[in-house]
Amino acid sequence: MRYAFVLGRVYTLSIAELVAILEKPDPSFNLSGDSIKILEASEEVLVIETKHPLSAERLQKKLGGVIKILQIVDVLKKREQDSINFALKHYFKPGVLKKQFFKDYKGKMQFGVSIYLLDMSLARPSTAPVPLPNTEQRNFNSPFGEPKRIGMMIKKSLADTGQSIRLVLPEFNSLALASVVVTKNLLLAKGAEICILAGKSVIYTAKTLTVQDFEDYGRRDYQRPVRDEKQGMIPPKVAQIMLNLANCQTNNTILDPFCGIGTILQEGILLGYKMLGSDINKLAIRGSENNLEWFRNRYKIPPGKYHLEAADARKLSSLLSGQKISSIVTEGTLGPLYTAYPKPQEITANFKDLASLYADSLVEFARFLPSGGRVVICIPAYKKGRNNYEKMPSLDFIKDLGYNFISIIPAAIAKKLKFLKLTERNTAVYDRKDQIVAREIAIFQKN
Repeated sequence: MRYAFVLGRVYTLSIAELVAILEKPDPSFNLSGDSIKILEASEEVLVIETKHPLSAERLQKKLGGVIKILQIVDVLKKREQDSINFALKHYFKPGVLKKQFFKDYKGKMQFGVSIYLLDMSLARPSTAPVPLPNTEQRNFNSPFGEPKRIGMMIKKSLADTGQSIRLVLPEFNSLALASVVVTKNLLLAKGAEICILAGKSVIYTAKTLTVQDFEDYGRRDYQRPVRDEKQGMIPPKVAQIMLNLANCQTNNTILDPFCGIGTILQEGILLGYKMLGSDINKLAIRGSENNLEWFRNRYKIPPGKYHLEAADARKLSSLLSGQKISSIVTEGTLGPLYTAYPKPQEITANFKDLASLYADSLVEFARFLPSGGRVVICIPAYKKGRNNYEKMPSLDFIKDLGYNFISIIPAAIAKKLKFLKLTERNTAVYDRKDQIVAREIAIFQKN
């Protein structure tokens, strides 16, 4: 079986999460832990081969960094000089379409077309004519017109059989349909989203199995009774990714010692963990209490799945007597937030203060964290420009505290996927355009 995963905006984190989940045995997703092979990958999509069918709907709910899960239908060869629609001109016959892509549905069918690039250079087409043997010369077509060309080709093929059908296309400056468009047009229920994964010498045809529930993520973020824009809030999707990097089993207990208003706690509960939260700020704990009570009622969470304490992260061990903590997942204190880039001396002072706080906290965590237990943590990185950050100068102090540094993506995979945006210490950065203080996500493991 072959599947493709459409990646989120910060694709390095999406791939890190996927690797962590797919390589871990989990019968609920039909994963054996040793049956996954990466076939292709780009900034947009990851293609795998697996021995067993995946439980796509369950897997989609667990993955914060995956926009869609696709099932690969066919693999076709493509000449480098051919446009995508030219390579597919004899493929979409009525028999193939009805058998491979469309469910039995009475009435007017609806379908959409999305293209994802396996080679990003295809987004920069040459305008020079390409000489071809035994045929006329033709210009390389821009990929941004391909969804419409392919969509009309499919629509005509089906219309010729008498099928009533409606075509949904991406906006003119996009190659793919957003999950909101797929959902609101009921494409998966009343027809299909047909996806083309295009490389220089290969094309995968695929159909969408699931899309990310954008409405539910919005609900979990914006409908909570307490929000704190001034202090910054980790998005639920990023919290979910970090929890998946913790390498815990369902029903394990995870601690967030800088819990704020409870985003990581709520996402952990939804993933099936028992969550403990603490924060030195009593107002934040009250916000967490309100949010988690709303969350528990909204998602019908049974009692006893979380506990909160107002406490200093450097003095937690006495409060956790009898608790078996498997991992720590947290957005560590990021320091001051800025609307303008801070002065170098401010950054130096912030990093010095935070390094002291993190070191003292890690010493405390080592008192109750088991050997092999992970700390997945956000630390601040100041955004200087695109892909340019001022990061904490060194994290080597963790080695003296009994921890090892874990690469966010295994070295063997990172070596193959050269497009990944990893820092020199193999962490990944999550940022937003309007934020100066970004989040560097790091993984420590207790010896």
